[in-house]
Amino acid sequence: MTDTTRRSLITSAALVVAAGNVPKAAAQNAEPATDYEAFVRLSCVLTGMSEKELPTNTEQQDEEGTRLKLYEIYFQRIRAAYPAELRELLSVWKTVQNAPNPQTALAQKLSVTGMPAQRLRVAARQIVKIWYLSTIDDPRTALDAKGKSSSQIGGDIGQYQLSAIWGLIGAPVPGYSNFNHGYWAEKPIA
Repeated sequence: MTDTTRRSLITSAALVVAAGNVPKAAAQNAEPATDYEAFVRLSCVLTGMSEKELPTNTEQQDEEGTRLKLYEIYFQRIRAAYPAELRELLSVWKTVQNAPNPQTALAQKLSVTGMPAQRLRVAARQIVKIWYLSTIDDPRTALDAKGKSSSQIGGDIGQYQLSAIWGLIGAPVPGYSNFNHGYWAEKPIA
């Protein structure tokens, strides 16, 4: 190995180590490496919640038994139901995410009249709904003039109780318990 190659290797290794030590704030302003990362950042902006407040890293199994993070499951659900709208919204997000105030820049893009902005609002609505309620609008149902649907599609078992709304309102998840069937028949131990 020549000295130049060795020096290049050491320099490259130092850059990789330094990149791994970039503070989180600086990393958030960098261009996302994947649509998943863009989706999580966009989700935080749209919901007004931090990544820690959203159950992004909670894992669930898919039909094949593969463990997936909740953000992957939610991204795939929205992409399957609203592929063009989500792709357009992510594209717009990538253009405004490094603006001095990305929330304001995104809000301006979403508030424009016309069909292109309407499609962006439909995708934004799905992102907010899936995190807060674990539901999305049924894409097979026609949307009203405001881009809303009267029919919803819920997530798989286990997503309902992860909905952000329960923690925000400080309420237990209705209709959900880890106890065995009939636990309510016995008097609680004081």
